[in-house]
Amino acid sequence: MHPMPLRLGLVSVFLIAGVASAHAQSIDQKRAFGTITRGSTVCVGPLSPSDSHGVQIFGFTNGAQAMTWQVFRVNSQSAPALVFQTTARFVDKVVTPQSNFLFHACVVKRANAAQDFDLTLNSQRLE
Repeated sequence: MHPMPLRLGLVSVFLIAGVASAHAQSIDQKRAFGTITRGSTVCVGPLSPSDSHGVQIFGFTNGAQAMTWQVFRVNSQSAPALVFQTTARFVDKVVTPQSNFLFHACVVKRANAAQDFDLTLNSQRLE
C-alpha cells in the first residue's frame, strides 16, 4: 500500500448547499455535519453576504470537548485571512462585510476522540 499524501484524519461529513427564503429575501446557506476526528478540519463556503450585517456562522457539537470555529475572508487576489475564531461547544456569530470579500467557515478538531458537529454559514443572520 502507498502512504496517503495528506494527513487530514478521518472525517465523516455531509455537505449541504441550499437556498432558503425569509421575508422574500434570498438567503444562501452552506452546511456540513457529521463526525470529525482529531487533527481534521471541515470547511464550508465561500459565501457572499446578502445584507449589510454580514454572514453568520452557527455551529455546535454534542460532544464533551470544545472545538475551534473559524471564519475566513477570501478573494482571488490574496490568501484567506482569519477574521473570527473561538473555541467552544457552540458558536453563533455575525461577521461584518469587508469590501467585496467572500467568506468561508471552518471547524477544527485538534484533540481527543471523534465527535459529531454541525456547521452552518448563512449569507445573513437568521434569528
